[in-house]
Amino acid sequence: MGLAVNTAKKFSRTLEHKVNEYIKQETQKELLSPFRSLAIFSAASGGIALIFEVLYFSEHSVELYVSRLFSVLVAFVLLVISNSRYGKEHPVLLVHILLMSIVASFGVMIYLEPQTLVFNSHIISLIIFTAALFLSWEVRHQVLVAVYYNLVFVASAIANSSQTQNIPHMLESIVLVMIISVMAVVASYINYRLRREALIKSYEVVLSEKKFRNIFENSVEGVFQITPAGKFTAVNPAFIRMLGYSTEEEINKLNFFKDLFKRKSDADLLNKLLEKQGKVKNYRVQFLKKDGSEIAVKMNVRLSYDEEEDATFFDGSLQDITQQVLAEHERQKALEALRQEKIKSDVAAQKARQESSYKTKFLANMSHEVRTPMNSVMGFLTLIENDLFESEEELKKFARDARLAAESLLDIINNILDISKIEAGKMELEENEFDLSDEIHKVSSIIGQTARQKGIEIKEKIDQDLPDKIYGDATRYRQVVLNLASNAVKYTDEGGVTISVEIKNRTTSSIEILTSVEDTGSGIPNNKIPLLFEPYVQVKDKKSRKEGTGLGLVIAKEFVKLMGGDISVESKPGQGSKFYFTAKFRLTPSESEETAAGTAAHFNQTEVATQEEEEKATVEEPKSTKRLLLVEDNPISQDLELKILREVGYSVDAVSSGSDAIDAVKTGRYNLVLMDIEMSDMDGIAATKQIRDIPGEVGKIPIIAVTAHSSMKDREKCLAAGMNDYIAKPINIQFLKLTIDQWLNRPLD
Repeated sequence: MGLAVNTAKKFSRTLEHKVNEYIKQETQKELLSPFRSLAIFSAASGGIALIFEVLYFSEHSVELYVSRLFSVLVAFVLLVISNSRYGKEHPVLLVHILLMSIVASFGVMIYLEPQTLVFNSHIISLIIFTAALFLSWEVRHQVLVAVYYNLVFVASAIANSSQTQNIPHMLESIVLVMIISVMAVVASYINYRLRREALIKSYEVVLSEKKFRNIFENSVEGVFQITPAGKFTAVNPAFIRMLGYSTEEEINKLNFFKDLFKRKSDADLLNKLLEKQGKVKNYRVQFLKKDGSEIAVKMNVRLSYDEEEDATFFDGSLQDITQQVLAEHERQKALEALRQEKIKSDVAAQKARQESSYKTKFLANMSHEVRTPMNSVMGFLTLIENDLFESEEELKKFARDARLAAESLLDIINNILDISKIEAGKMELEENEFDLSDEIHKVSSIIGQTARQKGIEIKEKIDQDLPDKIYGDATRYRQVVLNLASNAVKYTDEGGVTISVEIKNRTTSSIEILTSVEDTGSGIPNNKIPLLFEPYVQVKDKKSRKEGTGLGLVIAKEFVKLMGGDISVESKPGQGSKFYFTAKFRLTPSESEETAAGTAAHFNQTEVATQEEEEKATVEEPKSTKRLLLVEDNPISQDLELKILREVGYSVDAVSSGSDAIDAVKTGRYNLVLMDIEMSDMDGIAATKQIRDIPGEVGKIPIIAVTAHSSMKDREKCLAAGMNDYIAKPINIQFLKLTIDQWLNRPLD
């Protein structure tokens, strides 16, 4: 961009310089003619003045004779010089010398005969003014003339001040001289500006003619002009070469319609089209070259009228498309293949756009969806850290609420990590048994911290006839309610937020729930309501600076659709808003839900049912005879995991790098390794591969991956590297114990 700007500026300066040079040259040329006229006039008038002044002023006849003769001689000499090369290159200098000699001769006259001051000043003023009208030169030169003219006039007057001060109308003469000087400068300025504008236009015409001539001469297309009868009036070199001729004279002997067209019908059709339409575009015909061979050409022809010649012409251009015509047949063969390829490309592009759109929406929504439960976690932990609880009961409540918020946050993070489903637009709902009332309580707990800080009351109205257990996706349902409730708290400064749940419809196998979130906030203008569920649209309150990602309601709407419901809103500015949505759930588990329970128990560490299973399977005896090696480079995570493992009865040592882990395993002191994946010096994958290369029983030690990467692809990568199992962070204590015990009690392969 900067290079283009600099190039444009450089071109502008170059063009301006060329224009100024052109004006300068033309001004110098046109200055010679009026200069010569002025020189002849000065010589003639000087000669006449010489005769009369010598007769009438005999007292100073010699001095006057010499001064006038000098002026006349200077005029003749300058006239001769003006015809030389030097004079043609420096006409301005010649004019100044001439005018200075004239002014000087008049100055001598005024000095010798003071009584003639008024008369001579008027004469010289008239000469200077006349010169300003005829000399098209720059204003600075005219100003210079006025300066030395006035200096000579003043000097002559001062030299005889005793005699000139008594001259009648002396003051008026001085004023007149000054006025005429100014008028001469103004006249010179106007004359120069007008002349400059004329020269600029002339230069533009010259450039335009040159440009179009260059285009005409250098165009790769054949350009021609013919009469309606077919006689050529102009052709460019490309036209001549295209038809195989050497000179324009050869072309001028031909008739456009009779000699060039292979088929007479093409020429007749072109004539008819021009008569009817006045122009023809992309007219394809076969032309005959000088040697009789054929070429395919494409013509553009139009009818034009020349007002100066009062005649009609056909102006046209043609291209040689012989190779293009030959290639068209091959192009047609490939057209179908290209069309099929384009369809495939369009499908792939559409899929890529959809995937990109889903990814963008989820990444942009992370801030809104993650910060609310994170705020609750940090808030409760801050209260606990600062001992801001009144009893052990309240402490447990704080810890429980923080855990619930953390679980909600984990659900959201798991959804983001499961980005492949969302990118493909194939997000599917899970079906688990849950208590809908518990999900509402969780939402209230998560937003409760923020609500208490603002002095807002959170109310729950739950239908008493609501079943204790229903089957559906609790996480998605809770996320929708949490989004609506979080927005309600955000935009409510006083009053409260009410979360209501009631049964809308019920059958023997399913139930339709109507959930609403009502607030006493500022409300939403009617013209903004249609924009609420549009992607990336933020409905802003002029009096509030609260903003979100603009995606929360869009995601909520999509989840509601997946749950077989619909979402809507009612709002009155100044009174509050009410969002409500319907969702359908099952009253009995489906067959797929029972089949998927086993798989969910291994991978979903947050489900309560799985935790209970794991607790039953936990071996309660201390594992003092077994020793574990923890490989974790993050100090905080290392301390946490050491504390957890030792509290449940394991003997554990910790190292902070992959290389240290290899050295520790080689000692043979450990029965199992808990291996982190992402480490600075050597990652867990590389460390595991080197451990498996150790000969003997030591190289067969069970290795369990403990990592924040939780996708199936990451699990497969760990197992392929030689690890025995895989645990995703955050760590569930019961699941950790179950997995460790399973591998400690299994014999080495």
